[in-house]
Amino acid sequence: MEKFKNKKVLMVSTTDNMIWQFLVPHIKYMEENGATVECACAKTGFWFDELASNGLKLHEISFARSPLNPKNLKGYKQLKKLQKENQYDIIYCQQPVGGVMGRLVAKKFKKPCIYVAHGFHFLKGGSKIKNLIFKTIEKHFAKHTTALVTINNEDYEASKGWKAKHIYKVNGIGVDLSKYKPNTKLDTKAFKESLGFEKEDFIVTSIGELNENKNTYQILDVIKNIENDKIKYLIVGQGPLKEQMEEFIKTNNLENRIKLVGFRKDIQDILTISNVYIMPSHREGLSRSMMEAMCFGLPVVASRIRGNTDLVGENEGGILCEKCDKEAYKNAILQIFESKTLQKQYKDRNISFVKNFDIDIVLKQFEDIYEETL
Repeated sequence: MEKFKNKKVLMVSTTDNMIWQFLVPHIKYMEENGATVECACAKTGFWFDELASNGLKLHEISFARSPLNPKNLKGYKQLKKLQKENQYDIIYCQQPVGGVMGRLVAKKFKKPCIYVAHGFHFLKGGSKIKNLIFKTIEKHFAKHTTALVTINNEDYEASKGWKAKHIYKVNGIGVDLSKYKPNTKLDTKAFKESLGFEKEDFIVTSIGELNENKNTYQILDVIKNIENDKIKYLIVGQGPLKEQMEEFIKTNNLENRIKLVGFRKDIQDILTISNVYIMPSHREGLSRSMMEAMCFGLPVVASRIRGNTDLVGENEGGILCEKCDKEAYKNAILQIFESKTLQKQYKDRNISFVKNFDIDIVLKQFEDIYEETL
């Protein structure tokens, strides 16, 4: 694509994890189309060094996750210095802090700016004070945005009328469907046993950071109150609530029913042996982990929030619950467990529906955005 020929792009993200999880295919696409891409982000884990070892040029910036943290003033100065030294042609930013800092720099140096909102931090049902703060910030900085890209219906509708030059909605950040399909060669009995499960177990799976927003902690209590001990819970991820969750499992003698397995790279095998995917989050943009589960035909049990409703529909691909209604989650799991008809219905729908979010479709949507805005 000629628009990227000889262009220098600075990808600004609050955290290295965001780049590692979601943005590599987009960076490769831009590079294949003539761009030189460098990244600026905070170093928060192994992701920074792993990205660098794979040939990506990264600049460590002192960003904090909260837009209100004074530490971000230092991050802004570092980012401004980086732009002055390297003269990037395009600022491409992600996440609230990366979005604010990137757009400040783009404004100062009069550069085109793309901002991808992976889920605004204001949302229906959220804290009124937080909603007011974050909506005010997003609306203000939209004025300094060449292309504002949203990934769900609620965010797109909320941003209409803002003063960004262009406002778009795309089908998420993209899933490589070729990588997410059941492993037909997997010895499922042996793999289940390696995780501490039995062959006949019905496995409910969560994948994501163990934090308050993901809300997986409450599902521990849901599983505790399901009398059928063949229904097990597999939790993939790490995070600040790990010790608290381990203590709950130990205190309630749930070691045989709930497995915390930490960070894993064998997600294909994990989803191959799973029966239901559960996501009780308080806030999402458009969950890629849910889309990955849908590639495997897994029924979804999820909170009725923005993003989840885009993917599940009105109980078309699974069952939506009010986000803190433990009884609803329990009933949803049991309803799917007891109905082969529902399992097949959700499986067929999800495998078909998730094709709309394939990485090639999403990259084409972004290509159209690049053509129009750059």
